[in-house]
Amino acid sequence: MPILTLVAFLVVGESLVDLISRDGSWSFAATPGGSPLNVAVGLAADGHEVRLASEVGTDLFGGLLRSHLETFGVSAGELVDTPATSVAFARVDAAGAATYDFRFTWAYAGKPDLTGVDCVHTGSLATAVAPGDAAALAVVEAARRAGALVSYDPNIRPALVGDRAGALARVEEIVRSADVVKVSDEDLRWLCPDEVDVAVARRWLAMGPRLVVVTRGGEGAVAVHDGLVTVCAAPPVTVADTVGAGDAFTTGLLSSLGGDLAVESVTRALRYASATAAAVCSRPGALPPPRAEVDSLLPGAVIATTTA
Repeated sequence: MPILTLVAFLVVGESLVDLISRDGSWSFAATPGGSPLNVAVGLAADGHEVRLASEVGTDLFGGLLRSHLETFGVSAGELVDTPATSVAFARVDAAGAATYDFRFTWAYAGKPDLTGVDCVHTGSLATAVAPGDAAALAVVEAARRAGALVSYDPNIRPALVGDRAGALARVEEIVRSADVVKVSDEDLRWLCPDEVDVAVARRWLAMGPRLVVVTRGGEGAVAVHDGLVTVCAAPPVTVADTVGAGDAFTTGLLSSLGGDLAVESVTRALRYASATAAAVCSRPGALPPPRAEVDSLLPGAVIATTTA
């Protein structure tokens, strides 16, 4: 069982309720969601100190989110009340893939306290939807000044981010301020359709981050760092659905890194992240998997490293 170095995280981004239907049904089940919320909950489940800076409605769905955060030990001290909770309708097909339709607003204007924070993670809609995106970016810049590690996952939702050129410019602005970037191959196919994923990762690494990781679904992940390209296989599992898989990978990556970006730490973190994502895919929904289950999948997270 890998030993995790416990650190203090501030996660900045949206909290919403996923209304999920399966197998062609028009019945929807409500479950806590939002990429940043999923990451915050996953990190807390691994034992880290976590605060979530977000908006949560004062309605019934907001109560669901607050209860969920409390259950996993995520601090609610940075939450801002809003009249209504945002929702995402998700339909899961027979292969376990989800398509989304959002009812989303983001007007976050908080200025969270960074005292004692080791790592700030943000991304997804929080960094793409006005007017709250400006506050999220301000937290990133404050984190850099404070010496905290900055992690970023674009997690693109094309229907909500505007035109491709504008979205890419916004993403690369944040990439320049990040230490760790995790992005999916699906995101890159939309953002940079004429470039292969490793080429984009190399280009982004040259902008300032120390680690850029591209996830490739069932094909695993590839990381560019320290003059190296490290590929990690995805442990084989029977997929129930892919809801929250990318967030689980981010959780595992940050949880295992513990702020350490040395080569050995990155290799270990890639394996842990891949196993965490695989475990989430093996069950419906995005809840953090038991640690023992993640550990049991580590042998399937095979590493291969070459020079960049």
